[in-house]
Amino acid sequence: MKTIITARNTDVSDLRDVIEARFQRLERFEPRASRAEIVFTREKMSVRAAAVVSVDRGRPVHGEAEGPDPRTALDRLTEKLGNQLRRNHDRYHEHAAPPMDELFGDPFDRDGATG
Repeated sequence: MKTIITARNTDVSDLRDVIEARFQRLERFEPRASRAEIVFTREKMSVRAAAVVSVDRGRPVHGEAEGPDPRTALDRLTEKLGNQLRRNHDRYHEHAAPPMDELFGDPFDRDGATG
């Protein structure tokens, strides 16, 4: 996944490897995720992290989180995005019912109690 990191009024250069590793782990929830744009913004007493994860042939996933430092904001953000990506991936996953004979047995089986 390509990761684009932007920092406004704060420095996250020492966290670049951690950020890329966290967003690489999000691919296990949605393997079609291709790009992530992350913006860290320092506000008065906190740091806000916002991200958009682009999914091939799917809707982009947005997330925002806030914390006292960039690492905490990153942790909260990746947790939120992971939950959203997992839910979206499960929503479009084919949920087929098991065959009827697995549920109730073979109706033509003369030895069984069903039939």
